[in-house]
Amino acid sequence: MLRSLIITDKNCPPTDFQMEPWKSVALVTPRHAVRRLWNEKALHKYSHSTGNEIISCKAVDTIKGEPLTLREQYALAARGTTNGGGRRRNQDLPESIDVAVGMKVMVTQNVETDLDITNGAQGTVTSIVLHPDEPSISARETGHVELQNLPLYILVKLDQTRVTQLAGLDECVIPVEKVSA
Repeated sequence: MLRSLIITDKNCPPTDFQMEPWKSVALVTPRHAVRRLWNEKALHKYSHSTGNEIISCKAVDTIKGEPLTLREQYALAARGTTNGGGRRRNQDLPESIDVAVGMKVMVTQNVETDLDITNGAQGTVTSIVLHPDEPSISARETGHVELQNLPLYILVKLDQTRVTQLAGLDECVIPVEKVSA
């Protein structure tokens, strides 16, 4: 039965990716590269259909809050080449993350199991709170913005959670801060 649902199978019914249930289908794959490409294409499609800008946040490597010296950058790059072709060691963090207000997101680690902020929990980005030194997004002309500074935090409304409503935020909305190691 499952094999008949593989879209390349001759017994699979015709699929129209613009109609439900295919329009909001979830991808199941063991490959990070496939998942990342799927998410990138879905975000661009979402941005194009809604007009919401894609915000790119680049990772910034620091030591005790200070930018890396040239020597430290070299050491980091050399370390990365011995770890699967340049992947970041810190929880396999990507070099940059693209987000847009209204996009769907998923928790990929157990953060707070008692509050249902667990691997697989889903939600929607409701707001991106920019660093005070960041130029205003509304003043920019393109549909893709590359931030100069990491956002202070991103607000996410979880589909299901036991989080107590935080002062000044809607129910089920939590702030997501940058990861530091």
